[in-house]
Amino acid sequence: MSGSPAKYSKLDGYRKSCSTRRRDSLNIKNDGKPTFGISIGPVPPWKQLIEHGRLIESLGFDKLWVPDHFVNPHDKVMDWYDCWSVLTALATQTDRISLGMLVASMTLRNPALLARMAFTLDHISGGRLELGVGSAGARSCHTMTGVPDWAPRERSERYGEFVEIIDRMLKEEVTTYPGKYYNIQEAHLRPLFISQPRPVFNVAAHGPRALRLAARHGDAWNSYYPGKDLTPKQSSDMTRQRCEMLCEFALEVGRDPVHIGRTFIFGWTSDGLFRSMEAFYDAVGRYTEAGINDFCFISAFGVNSWKDQAITNQDLLEKIALEAIPALGK
Repeated sequence: MSGSPAKYSKLDGYRKSCSTRRRDSLNIKNDGKPTFGISIGPVPPWKQLIEHGRLIESLGFDKLWVPDHFVNPHDKVMDWYDCWSVLTALATQTDRISLGMLVASMTLRNPALLARMAFTLDHISGGRLELGVGSAGARSCHTMTGVPDWAPRERSERYGEFVEIIDRMLKEEVTTYPGKYYNIQEAHLRPLFISQPRPVFNVAAHGPRALRLAARHGDAWNSYYPGKDLTPKQSSDMTRQRCEMLCEFALEVGRDPVHIGRTFIFGWTSDGLFRSMEAFYDAVGRYTEAGINDFCFISAFGVNSWKDQAITNQDLLEKIALEAIPALGK
């Protein structure tokens, strides 16, 4: 990687939550600095996996993410650990970095159980948990666990109940929710979370219905590539549209969108952001201008199927952490 961040040296983009055309009318701004995290696959060997997580913390990244799938959706036969077990171990082996899952699978767990697991990991980590959830569309999670592969409408309705139940359980000591798909009766969650008022609740959303859920219930929202065949500009433009919808939906329910974080997972876009420093600055700049303020990059440690759009070696990881990100003014 080589190049200069001059194009974004004043970080004008980090002040934009929606498009320039609509920013003033929505009264959105981004007063905080951007955050940068790394997603690692939960793959053997165990000792090297934990060492990789500790290295990421030592390099100054803000967040360490782990995907939550029953198997790797892109390589079903590869060795693969459980996300929550890996995060629990990482919580005992790190001190500062935020830990989270992008994203916890709706297919694999009841929402009340998931809230209990989040509560436990929040305590183990000393208040460093960020709870990411999603509607979990990977077919392998269904076929390998015997859970029916829900039709799109049912999946959407289930996700609405799933998100609302978790949102409430992260705020209430006792929750009752008699839903169509989930029937939660007097679910207790005590004592208080270490994170106050609660762990960051990061809701995955891509379409309007899910974006409404994120706007109503989420402390943050996460998204990834809008389409693998899109050009870099088309991808960031569509991400901008999603950010604008999130802002509008938040205002509709009386929330200030500036208080909702916006996470973007790089890895399946056509940006090629690790080809050079200039490509990295350009990609971060474009998505910042689209409204993103929390960047997730993928490490290819142990996962060959991720190498096309991932950080493939320690030298590159260190260059991003020690040169590229500081040059952006973080």
